[in-house]
Amino acid sequence: MNKNFNGMCYAPYPHGYDPSTANHTLIFYGSDVAYDCMTPMWGKEYTSKAGSHCDLNGPNKARNDIQTLANMGVTLIRLYDWDPRNNHLNFLDYCNSFNIKVLVSVSCYFVKPGDENGLKDRNTQIPKLIDSFSNSQKTDYHSAVAGIVIGNEPTRNGYNFQHCIDFTTSWADIEASKYPNYREVPIGHPVDFAKYGAKYPCFGFWDPLFAVLDKKTTKNLNKRLFLAPQTYNNRLYLFENAEESGKGYVDLAYEKYQKPIIFTEIGLDRLKPNYQEFVDGQLAGSIEYAAKNPDKLLGICLFQFADKVWIPGTTEGSHGTRSQGNDIMCTINYINADFTHWDTKDPLNPPLTVNALIPTPLNDIVVKNYKKT
Repeated sequence: MNKNFNGMCYAPYPHGYDPSTANHTLIFYGSDVAYDCMTPMWGKEYTSKAGSHCDLNGPNKARNDIQTLANMGVTLIRLYDWDPRNNHLNFLDYCNSFNIKVLVSVSCYFVKPGDENGLKDRNTQIPKLIDSFSNSQKTDYHSAVAGIVIGNEPTRNGYNFQHCIDFTTSWADIEASKYPNYREVPIGHPVDFAKYGAKYPCFGFWDPLFAVLDKKTTKNLNKRLFLAPQTYNNRLYLFENAEESGKGYVDLAYEKYQKPIIFTEIGLDRLKPNYQEFVDGQLAGSIEYAAKNPDKLLGICLFQFADKVWIPGTTEGSHGTRSQGNDIMCTINYINADFTHWDTKDPLNPPLTVNALIPTPLNDIVVKNYKKT
């Protein structure tokens, strides 16, 4: 059995969500799935200040995704967007109750230059992020936090290695000055599997990134960094023979950078004819490799728990262990007092309509590999 992390990418936005309109609403602002108002999706009980209620008994039923993930054998959740103004303690506590750890996320807009509250405001925003990743006493990072992932896929989201350097070095400096007693949690920078001008994927991004960060000893930052590649390559490439080198990608990456790896995305869309065999090979190969090399491969995060609801039937939208069903489990109404903030003038206040999820064949593949003894 893999003693390292068997993870899942978690961003199961329900019907009504669309990234192009999310920031014009109260409930979806910031695309944050882990805060209190989203409890009807991931938790077992919730009551809004508008009086809407859901629980496990119904008739308005909470979906309880964290329980489902635990039943699948998931031990790590990878998040994408996180607004530090929201309350996330209940999510982190609930994950802890199932012995599930979390890769908490620094949203891309905090790293991007030019954005309001982005990179130029990092000295203000980083303490807010650290506070939001903390326990209720604000004495340490929350015990559910396994690591911090900064940004996601740089080229696609408008930032580069230098922006990551600037943000991450500031993070270590602020930890040292304002949070000296906090534990030194691992930090990674999820990067797409492009070559960035190098021979192997991600290497062209990592070379300049680590040329600087490896020299940053504040709060032992240089010893806390992990590689966070996002791959849709097969088992052979990852563990046996990448680019006809005679070595697997994981070995090549570890040999060069001497850093452990967490695949912050791995998988294949269900539109490919061989996707079941392909993903089974990825997961089985990863777990087998990690069992033999626990210090090299710390874990994997399958992309993803549920399909992207706003682009159904597309390649990008069809990676889920669950598809988006049409049956409504609960509908939650909110009032302004349910939310800690809103940045849009006259925001829309739609209800949260939590739809049922339908297991796809990937569910059984995950369970087979993640619960193998």
